[in-house]
Amino acid sequence: MNDTIDKFKQQHFDNYKNAILDSIINNTNALTEEDIMSLMKKPPLDSMDLIKVKFLELAKKNKIILNTEYLSELLSEYRNNLQKCIKKVKKIRIDELSGKVNSYQNSTEEQIIKILKKDFTDSNKKIKKIIKEQINNSYDKLISKIDTVFLDEIDLKVKEKVIKDVCSYISNNFQKQLLENIDIKILIKDTTLINLIKEQTERYLFTLSNSRLFKDNI
Repeated sequence: MNDTIDKFKQQHFDNYKNAILDSIINNTNALTEEDIMSLMKKPPLDSMDLIKVKFLELAKKNKIILNTEYLSELLSEYRNNLQKCIKKVKKIRIDELSGKVNSYQNSTEEQIIKILKKDFTDSNKKIKKIIKEQINNSYDKLISKIDTVFLDEIDLKVKEKVIKDVCSYISNNFQKQLLENIDIKILIKDTTLINLIKEQTERYLFTLSNSRLFKDNI
Protein backbone atom coordinates (compact mmCIF):
# COMPACT_ATOMS: atom_id res chain seq x y z
CA MET A 1 0.00 0.00 0.00
CA ASN A 2 2.80 2.43 0.90
CA ASP A 3 4.47 1.82 -2.47
CA THR A 4 1.24 2.72 -4.25
CA ILE A 5 0.85 5.87 -2.17
CA ASP A 6 4.44 6.86 -2.93
CA LYS A 7 3.80 6.39 -6.64
CA PHE A 8 0.69 8.59 -6.50
CA LYS A 9 2.61 11.24 -4.53
CA GLN A 10 5.41 11.16 -7.09
CA GLN A 11 2.90 11.46 -9.92
CA HIS A 12 1.26 14.40 -8.16
CA PHE A 13 4.69 16.04 -7.78
CA ASP A 14 5.57 15.40 -11.44
CA ASN A 15 2.29 16.98 -12.56
CA TYR A 16 3.08 19.98 -10.35
CA LYS A 17 6.57 20.24 -11.83
CA ASN A 18 5.31 19.91 -15.41
CA ALA A 19 2.74 22.65 -14.79
CA ILE A 20 5.57 24.94 -13.71
CA LEU A 21 7.65 24.01 -16.77
CA ASP A 22 4.67 24.87 -18.98
CA SER A 23 4.31 28.18 -17.14
CA ILE A 24 7.97 29.00 -17.82
CA ILE A 25 7.48 28.33 -21.54
CA ASN A 26 4.24 30.34 -21.76
CA ASN A 27 5.65 33.21 -19.70
CA THR A 28 8.82 33.34 -21.82
CA ASN A 29 6.86 33.19 -25.08
CA ALA A 30 4.74 36.13 -23.90
CA LEU A 31 7.87 38.05 -22.88
CA THR A 32 9.76 37.52 -26.13
CA GLU A 33 7.10 37.22 -28.83
CA GLU A 34 4.72 39.82 -27.43
CA ASP A 35 6.41 42.20 -24.97
CA ILE A 36 9.94 42.56 -26.37
CA MET A 37 8.89 42.03 -29.97
CA SER A 38 6.33 44.84 -29.67
CA LEU A 39 9.17 47.23 -28.87
CA MET A 40 11.17 46.11 -31.90
CA LYS A 41 8.43 45.87 -34.52
CA LYS A 42 7.22 48.73 -36.68
CA PRO A 43 4.78 50.88 -34.70
CA PRO A 44 1.16 50.84 -35.97
CA LEU A 45 1.27 54.57 -36.75
CA ASP A 46 4.00 56.57 -38.50
CA SER A 47 3.71 59.20 -35.78
CA MET A 48 4.83 56.54 -33.27
CA ASP A 49 7.94 55.66 -35.28
CA LEU A 50 10.39 57.74 -33.26
CA ILE A 51 13.36 57.24 -35.58
CA LYS A 52 11.40 58.17 -38.69
CA VAL A 53 9.90 61.20 -36.96
CA LYS A 54 13.40 62.31 -35.93
CA PHE A 55 14.68 61.92 -39.49
CA LEU A 56 11.82 63.99 -40.87
CA GLU A 57 12.19 66.66 -38.18
CA LEU A 58 15.88 67.07 -39.00
CA ALA A 59 15.15 67.11 -42.73
CA LYS A 60 12.57 69.88 -42.26
CA LYS A 61 14.89 71.83 -39.97
CA ASN A 62 17.71 71.65 -42.53
CA LYS A 63 15.36 72.28 -45.46
CA ILE A 64 16.08 69.05 -47.32
CA ILE A 65 13.89 66.37 -48.87
CA LEU A 66 14.46 62.73 -48.02
CA ASN A 67 13.64 59.66 -50.05
CA THR A 68 10.90 58.47 -47.69
CA GLU A 69 10.51 55.15 -49.53
CA TYR A 70 14.15 54.25 -48.90
CA LEU A 71 13.85 55.55 -45.34
CA SER A 72 10.94 53.19 -44.65
CA GLU A 73 12.83 50.27 -46.19
CA LEU A 74 15.92 51.08 -44.14
CA LEU A 75 13.99 51.25 -40.88
CA SER A 76 12.14 48.04 -41.71
CA GLU A 77 15.46 46.28 -42.25
CA TYR A 78 16.76 47.75 -38.99
CA ARG A 79 13.79 46.39 -37.03
CA ASN A 80 14.08 42.98 -38.69
CA ASN A 81 17.70 42.87 -37.58
CA LEU A 82 16.72 43.77 -34.01
CA GLN A 83 14.31 40.83 -33.88
CA LYS A 84 16.98 38.27 -34.83
CA CYS A 85 17.96 37.90 -31.16
CA ILE A 86 14.48 36.79 -30.03
CA LYS A 87 14.94 33.02 -30.54
CA LYS A 88 18.24 33.04 -28.67
CA VAL A 89 16.76 35.06 -25.81
CA LYS A 90 13.81 32.69 -25.58
CA LYS A 91 16.02 29.58 -25.52
CA ILE A 92 18.32 30.92 -22.78
CA ARG A 93 15.45 31.87 -20.47
CA ILE A 94 13.54 28.61 -20.95
CA ASP A 95 16.65 26.42 -20.65
CA GLU A 96 18.03 28.08 -17.53
CA LEU A 97 14.74 28.32 -15.62
CA SER A 98 13.67 24.82 -16.67
CA GLY A 99 17.03 23.50 -15.53
CA LYS A 100 16.39 24.96 -12.10
CA VAL A 101 12.96 23.30 -11.92
CA ASN A 102 14.24 19.96 -13.23
CA SER A 103 16.79 19.85 -10.39
CA TYR A 104 13.82 18.95 -8.18
CA GLN A 105 13.34 15.23 -8.73
CA ASN A 106 11.47 13.54 -5.91
CA SER A 107 8.36 14.16 -3.88
CA THR A 108 9.04 14.63 -0.17
CA GLU A 109 7.17 16.32 2.64
CA GLU A 110 9.38 19.41 2.55
CA GLN A 111 10.15 19.59 -1.14
CA ILE A 112 8.49 22.38 -3.07
CA ILE A 113 9.72 24.10 -6.20
CA LYS A 114 10.94 27.65 -5.75
CA ILE A 115 11.99 30.24 -8.28
CA LEU A 116 13.35 33.32 -6.53
CA LYS A 117 14.39 36.71 -7.88
CA LYS A 118 18.05 35.69 -7.65
CA ASP A 119 17.35 32.72 -9.95
CA PHE A 120 16.73 35.14 -12.83
CA THR A 121 20.05 36.98 -12.39
CA ASP A 122 22.27 34.88 -14.64
CA SER A 123 19.76 34.37 -17.44
CA ASN A 124 18.74 38.04 -17.42
CA LYS A 125 22.36 39.11 -17.60
CA LYS A 126 22.89 36.88 -20.65
CA ILE A 127 19.62 38.01 -22.24
CA LYS A 128 20.39 41.70 -21.83
CA LYS A 129 23.90 41.20 -23.22
CA ILE A 130 22.51 39.45 -26.32
CA ILE A 131 19.89 42.16 -26.85
CA LYS A 132 22.44 44.95 -26.43
CA GLU A 133 24.80 43.29 -28.91
CA GLN A 134 21.96 42.91 -31.40
CA ILE A 135 20.96 46.55 -30.96
CA ASN A 136 24.54 47.65 -31.64
CA ASN A 137 24.85 45.33 -34.63
CA SER A 138 21.56 46.57 -36.08
CA TYR A 139 22.63 50.17 -35.53
CA ASP A 140 25.89 49.61 -37.43
CA LYS A 141 24.01 48.12 -40.38
CA LEU A 142 21.52 50.99 -40.35
CA ILE A 143 24.21 53.64 -40.37
CA SER A 144 26.18 51.89 -43.13
CA LYS A 145 23.21 52.38 -45.49
CA ILE A 146 22.00 55.77 -44.31
CA ASP A 147 23.18 57.50 -47.50
CA THR A 148 20.31 55.89 -49.42
CA VAL A 149 17.73 58.22 -47.86
CA PHE A 150 19.38 61.39 -49.20
CA LEU A 151 19.04 62.85 -52.67
CA ASP A 152 22.26 63.30 -54.65
CA GLU A 153 22.06 67.10 -54.89
CA ILE A 154 22.07 67.67 -51.12
CA ASP A 155 24.92 69.75 -49.77
CA LEU A 156 27.58 67.48 -48.22
CA LYS A 157 27.89 69.52 -45.02
CA VAL A 158 24.13 69.51 -44.49
CA LYS A 159 24.00 65.76 -45.05
CA GLU A 160 26.84 65.16 -42.60
CA LYS A 161 25.08 67.28 -39.97
CA VAL A 162 21.79 65.40 -40.36
CA ILE A 163 23.58 62.04 -40.20
CA LYS A 164 25.46 63.12 -37.09
CA ASP A 165 22.28 64.27 -35.36
CA VAL A 166 20.37 61.12 -36.32
CA CYS A 167 23.19 58.87 -35.15
CA SER A 168 23.39 60.74 -31.86
CA TYR A 169 19.64 60.35 -31.32
CA ILE A 170 19.57 56.62 -32.14
CA SER A 171 22.71 55.65 -30.22
CA ASN A 172 21.71 57.64 -27.14
CA ASN A 173 18.03 58.50 -26.55
CA PHE A 174 16.38 55.82 -28.67
CA GLN A 175 18.55 52.86 -27.68
CA LYS A 176 18.59 53.88 -24.03
CA GLN A 177 14.79 54.07 -23.97
CA LEU A 178 14.51 50.75 -25.80
CA LEU A 179 16.75 48.99 -23.27
CA GLU A 180 14.91 50.57 -20.34
CA ASN A 181 11.56 49.44 -21.70
CA ILE A 182 12.90 45.91 -22.24
CA ASP A 183 14.19 45.86 -18.65
CA ILE A 184 10.72 46.78 -17.42
CA LYS A 185 9.09 44.06 -19.55
CA ILE A 186 11.52 41.47 -18.18
CA LEU A 187 10.97 42.56 -14.57
CA ILE A 188 7.19 42.35 -14.95
CA LYS A 189 7.32 38.87 -16.49
CA ASP A 190 9.81 37.65 -13.84
CA THR A 191 7.47 38.83 -11.08
CA THR A 192 4.44 37.32 -12.83
CA LEU A 193 6.19 33.96 -13.11
CA ILE A 194 7.29 33.96 -9.46
CA ASN A 195 3.71 34.62 -8.33
CA LEU A 196 2.30 31.99 -10.68
CA ILE A 197 4.69 29.36 -9.32
CA LYS A 198 3.67 30.29 -5.78
CA GLU A 199 0.01 29.75 -6.71
CA GLN A 200 0.79 26.37 -8.28
CA THR A 201 2.73 25.40 -5.15
CA GLU A 202 -0.20 26.35 -2.93
CA ARG A 203 -2.53 24.17 -5.03
CA TYR A 204 -0.02 21.31 -4.93
CA LEU A 205 0.29 21.48 -1.13
CA PHE A 206 -3.45 21.88 -0.64
CA THR A 207 -4.15 18.71 -2.63
CA LEU A 208 -1.34 16.88 -0.84
CA SER A 209 -2.79 17.86 2.55
CA ASN A 210 -6.47 17.39 1.82
CA SER A 211 -6.76 14.49 -0.59
CA ARG A 212 -8.14 11.35 0.98
CA LEU A 213 -5.40 9.48 -0.77
CA PHE A 214 -2.60 11.52 0.80
CA LYS A 215 -3.73 13.12 4.04
CA ASP A 216 -3.24 10.08 6.28
CA ASN A 217 0.05 9.12 4.66
CA ILE A 218 2.15 12.30 4.79
